[in-house]
Amino acid sequence: MAVLQDMREPGTWVEFRFISRIPGEDEGCRLQFKFCKAGQLVYDLEFGWTNITIRNYIKVTSRFPVEPPHSMPSKGLFMSFEKHLYQLDWEETGPEGCYRLRFFGSDQDFTLTVHEESVRNFGMEFSKEWEHAPSTVL
Repeated sequence: MAVLQDMREPGTWVEFRFISRIPGEDEGCRLQFKFCKAGQLVYDLEFGWTNITIRNYIKVTSRFPVEPPHSMPSKGLFMSFEKHLYQLDWEETGPEGCYRLRFFGSDQDFTLTVHEESVRNFGMEFSKEWEHAPSTVL
C-alpha cells in the first residue's frame, strides 16, 4: 500500500491499496482509500479509477510539485472525471518544500501537511503498487 503521512500531526495519514487491476488503456482498477487522523480511522472507501486517471495521478505525485499551465506559482491542482477523490490540490506553506495537500471528491475532503519529497516517494510507491496489483481478466 502507498501511504502518505502528515508531517505535523502524528498518526495522521492517507493510504491507497490496489484491490484489483484490469490491464488495458481503457480499463481500470479497484482501490481502497483510508484516511486516519490521530491514529483513528476516519474514512474508508473502496472505489474505482480508470487507468488513465491512475497514470496521471502517478505523474502528478511522483514529480511533485507539478505546476499546471496558467496557475499561480505557489498553488497546484489535479482534477479528473472520476466520482471519488477526483481532485488533489496543493499550496506551499511555511518552510520551503512544505505543502498543504487537499484530497477532495464527491464525499471526501481531507487535508495533510507534507514535504514535497514525501509526496514524490508516495507517488513512486503508488506506481509500484499499481504495477503489482492483482490482475482481473474480463
